[in-house]
Amino acid sequence: MVKKSTGFTWAGLGVLLLASFSAEASVLDLNQASVAELAELRGVGPVQAERIVLHRQTEGAFVTFDDLESVWGLDPQFIRRLRPHVAVHPD
Repeated sequence: MVKKSTGFTWAGLGVLLLASFSAEASVLDLNQASVAELAELRGVGPVQAERIVLHRQTEGAFVTFDDLESVWGLDPQFIRRLRPHVAVHPD
């Protein structure tokens, strides 16, 4: 009788867990991220990153993710693409 493999391995589980932790760690807090950190995100250039940080410095901390809509020069499509990569954490 040949034993069928379930495809489960402890090493595979470790890789999945590690991937989920690094995915969480890659989410930036809009109220803490620097221009350089924001500019490292895919699709975010130095101009958009500078606008986000300047808005935070002049208008105060972001309360919700949707506050990005009030940042001059950020279009709705850009903001939608940014959502998985940033968050707003309470102070």
